This record gives sequence, structure tokens and C-alpha cells, in this order.
Amino acid sequence: MLLAQFGSAQSWEVGVLGGASNYHGDLAYNIQLDESHGSGGAFFKYNFNEYWAMRPTLSYLHISGADSNFKENALRNLSFRNRILELSNVFEFNFQPFSESHIHKNTTFYGLLGVAVIKHEPQAYLNGTWFDLRTHTTENTPYKLLQITVPMGAGIKHALTPNWIIGVEANWRKTFTDYLDDVSTIYPDLDNIANTKGDIAAQLADRSWEVSENGQPLSSAGETRGDPNLKDWYFNGVISISYRFTPIKCPF
Repeated sequence: MLLAQFGSAQSWEVGVLGGASNYHGDLAYNIQLDESHGSGGAFFKYNFNEYWAMRPTLSYLHISGADSNFKENALRNLSFRNRILELSNVFEFNFQPFSESHIHKNTTFYGLLGVAVIKHEPQAYLNGTWFDLRTHTTENTPYKLLQITVPMGAGIKHALTPNWIIGVEANWRKTFTDYLDDVSTIYPDLDNIANTKGDIAAQLADRSWEVSENGQPLSSAGETRGDPNLKDWYFNGVISISYRFTPIKCPF
């Protein structure tokens, strides 16, 4: 009997989402709205019952940051962009019973928590060209472009009809890397970088030369370039629309 009721409470959804993404890290200790970029994705959702659901999602997010946004960091003059491909699986919890049944709510707030794998590639713009920063080892430190993150967030969704559902959601990703922006620890020896990786690598490692009075880099090897204790975060706000194939039926 219980198995029959559980089975009748299940449903499947497919949907898309779109909105804006942003980031918090060494190049943005405060959120800069003008660094927001478009993001989007597609998801599949399995509703266990009127309270719990599982949502695998494939997303694309674009983040960026620049020292020029902050007066106190202007002389460091670093900047980046990163286009992130993310495969996540989150669990949603509805605070109100949410299903096709007329005895349940048409609108509910919900929370989400899960895990994700991302592929990222920080880049910087120099002399009319975008350069992949990891390959130029700007801090003499290799790091992985595949990373694990923890998505978390909250939203509100509303059933327009028994099948069509819209939602608004804000979610954050805790990362375990400080290199979404390619900035974390100390300046390398620029002469050594130039000899081993080329002049472009040295120019990308310390870009203060672009704003210094004499056109020379201002750093010395071993000086602070970033804060390794401040791991990077990224987040987005999205609007979603989904179609529920199998209506959730009331078990009574």
C-alpha cells in the first residue's frame, strides 16, 4: 500500500533556465553588478513526492572581475574572465506541499543543496587577444581546470497549470579552488617567467606596468598577489520554466 502511494506521488520534469552570473574572489571582494553576465542551462527533475525532488542540470556560466573596479587595487591592475561549464545534481525541498493535486499549493518556496563538477578556464585580455592564464603559469603554480563545487540556494516556484511550472532562484557555489580568477598567492620572479614561458607570461603575471608611471612592473618576487585563504565563489540568479510530464496524484 505504501509503495503504491509512493509511486503515485512521483513525476518527471524537463526545463530550461536563464539569468545572470557573477563571482566573489580576489578580484571582487564586493559584488560588482556591472561584472554580471548571462548564464543558462537545461535540467531534468525527478519529483520523489510533493516535498522532495532531484535535479540534474547542465549549465553555462560566465564570470569576470577586474582590479579597476576598486580604487585600492587599481595599481595591481589584474583582470580575468572565466566561462564555466557545470554539471550539477541538487536536491530540492519544498516548504509547502507542491504537486498537481488540488489539495496542495500552487506556489512554494524551496531550498536546494547538491554537488557539481565544473570545467573552467580563466583568461585575460592583452593586446587584443584573450590568453589562457593557466598555460602561462602566472604564479608558477599549476591548478586543475576540473573542480568540485557545492551548489546551494533558494527559490520560489509556481504552477501555471498542472503541467507548466515557472520559478525564480538564487544559488551560490562554494568552490575548493582559489584559481577561478587565476589569482591566489604571490608574484613569481618575472625574469624567470619571461625566460621560461615568454614575455607574454611575464606581462600577464604582473600587469601593473600598464598603469605605472614609468611603464615598469611594480612587484618583486614573493610579494603578495592574492589571498590563498579566500576561496572563490560564483553564483547566479535565474528564471526557470519546466514541463511536468506525469502529474503528481493525491494518494488519498
